[in-house]
Amino acid sequence: MYVRNCYISSNCNQTPTAADCSSFNKIAYGSCNSVLIYDPQYGSGGKVVHTLIGHTKRVNSVRWLRGRDMYGYPQDLVSGGTDGNVIVWVHQDKKYYPVFLKDNHYPDIFSVNIVDGYYKDQQTVICSVSMNEYSLRIWRKELGKEFHLQHRLAFGLTTNPTFCVGLRMCIYPKQNNLIIACALDNSKVEILIEKSDNTWNTIDKLSGHDDWVRGLDFCELGNGDLLLASCSQDSFIRLWRLTTLVNNEIKIYLESVLAGHEGWVYSVNWNLETKHLLSASIDKTMIIWEFDKASGLWLEKVRVGEVGGNTLGFYGGFFSPTSDEIIAYSYHGAFHIWSKNINNVWDPAVTLGGHFDEVIDISWEPKGEFLYSVSNDQTTRIHAPWQKPNREITWHEIARPQVHGYGLSSIAVISRNKFAAGAEEKIIRIFDAPETFVKNLKRLCNLDDIESNNLTFIPKGASVPSLGLSNKAVFTNDNIDDILPVDNKNPYPEESHFVAQILTEPPTEETLLQNTLWPETQKLYGHGYEIFSLAASPDGKYLASACKSTKASHAAIFIWDTSDWKQLQSLISHNLTVVQMQFSPDSKSTTNKETSIHTRIIWTCAWTHDSKYFATGSREGKLVLWIRNSGKESVPPLGEVSKVSEPLDFPDSVTAVAFAPGFIYELSYLVAVGFEKGTIEILKITNLQFEKVYQLDNELAHHLTVKKLVFRPRFGKAGFKEENQKLLQLASCSSDTSVRIYNISL
Repeated sequence: MYVRNCYISSNCNQTPTAADCSSFNKIAYGSCNSVLIYDPQYGSGGKVVHTLIGHTKRVNSVRWLRGRDMYGYPQDLVSGGTDGNVIVWVHQDKKYYPVFLKDNHYPDIFSVNIVDGYYKDQQTVICSVSMNEYSLRIWRKELGKEFHLQHRLAFGLTTNPTFCVGLRMCIYPKQNNLIIACALDNSKVEILIEKSDNTWNTIDKLSGHDDWVRGLDFCELGNGDLLLASCSQDSFIRLWRLTTLVNNEIKIYLESVLAGHEGWVYSVNWNLETKHLLSASIDKTMIIWEFDKASGLWLEKVRVGEVGGNTLGFYGGFFSPTSDEIIAYSYHGAFHIWSKNINNVWDPAVTLGGHFDEVIDISWEPKGEFLYSVSNDQTTRIHAPWQKPNREITWHEIARPQVHGYGLSSIAVISRNKFAAGAEEKIIRIFDAPETFVKNLKRLCNLDDIESNNLTFIPKGASVPSLGLSNKAVFTNDNIDDILPVDNKNPYPEESHFVAQILTEPPTEETLLQNTLWPETQKLYGHGYEIFSLAASPDGKYLASACKSTKASHAAIFIWDTSDWKQLQSLISHNLTVVQMQFSPDSKSTTNKETSIHTRIIWTCAWTHDSKYFATGSREGKLVLWIRNSGKESVPPLGEVSKVSEPLDFPDSVTAVAFAPGFIYELSYLVAVGFEKGTIEILKITNLQFEKVYQLDNELAHHLTVKKLVFRPRFGKAGFKEENQKLLQLASCSSDTSVRIYNISL
């Protein structure tokens, strides 16, 4: 058996230096406690190709090491996290190995907010800043030796310390010395240079900005001078020229002030080939600045950004190495790419997306063609495969049916074009696919058997009123005025207008936010507290729901008829919250186990494909296999079920379990088990005996709790019409904000 990642979906962390682009066009970014490496050129539309596990808390800053060593341009990077660790990731044999940098005087006190690194000759220099430490730490590594802490430089006076909010390293070419620019909370930029004896001196403190300086970047000019760009919360960008006088003294003077943004500017990045400057701001725009030789001024050449939607602008932006793409990530961690076409027009390009908070639940579409996910980030998302001609299939987010006001807790897929969602509210909401989704899905995923019925009578899309939580159906573009309120004082209110779009490639973030919503067709009431779990029968006829509860009267499971949405029955048995439910594949039974075998909370349950057995997993690390004793007398406390084997004990809490959609190796069941520590084990059950066949470690699986595991309901890969009995796909979601799909080769 062989398992590999097919798809990793997770957004960038919400920090200003959480992502960086390398000289070989790979994007490294912090995602929860991990570092992901994203290749935008992979296959049809890019893919995360590496997961780096080393931090135990949020990754705040990621930088590729610049410069070159004796072997050329290496592919190493450095990261800093809230856990106080600075890690250099050394690339060797197509893998990354962590090297932890230690400060024995302050081993684990400070959160690392900013890091940077540079190669100089045969040495590697790493610097890091902790905002609450008021100092800059510099490590050095010489060829064949280990890293050692070289300096700890304090900012400001002891009685009035300042902390650093921006950092950048470079080589000053005229003296071949390292130089560091540090942006301080007093709105000044302190410039440090390394002397021949490896000491560091402050050569200047640049004043001019009226607020915190958030971004810095150096550019080497042809005459050996350096140009430093600094951007600030005062919305201005300042360019400083570093040059050398006759007496070898470094002189710094203001070259220009760039005004074009209307909000905080978080990032500046130089294109070292064209000498263009890219700035990214919280005002939802990015600007490419170009020096005009005729006027001697820096002028705005290109402006791109987000239009509409509930977004909060950009945290960072950078050029690709080939200069024909610009990449940005927004406040909520979504990536944006603009690519320059043959007419020198910058067009939005395909990129990856993902949740920016804990992913609670996932579910395959009944035929396994695409995947739904819900998260605490208040969104429901649809992930599907997409292929360019003669390119490898890649997975992308193709729709965002629900953008809610509460964290979402569960999802139940009733049919390909209908699902139910539960959130931190008492209402269950039912959504139906609009015409635009049905047509775009057919076009993007090449599906011929879409349940379309009569598209004439279904909505074009949906839109959300400014003060509402319900997605209202839009049948034509003309009735949008009936949904959005008229404001006589402001005739052009900032609303989320729906515009039907014909997609030939996965949508951009702006399109996902505004034009892929599904209309809400039904609300189900009855529960007394927030909805916690949902389950739909495989035939789509029934929906089961449960809410948070502390007593039996509220722990009842409601069964709904999906044809008329009437409540059929209330199942009263539990005393506390029902955390997970699943109908048997024959749609005749549902599991929500109460036994005397488990001693702690039962987190998960799942049926075998033939409805003969089901399994339960619990907090104390037990996995138990059960069988229905049909026709036998009910014996408390187990009733008409009994365990068929001794419990399988694990050292970690079992939080997710799923069975494959059919037998493998003739008559063996395959079960995937997810754990609280983020790993996944795959077991084979033959003659009711468990056998471990594969383990997915934290790099291949997750680094925080596995919340849900679901096998694709058919053998083979999504995106291919033919089935492959030697291949399965397993989807997982986790508290680490990621959704993953694995290809399992039998």
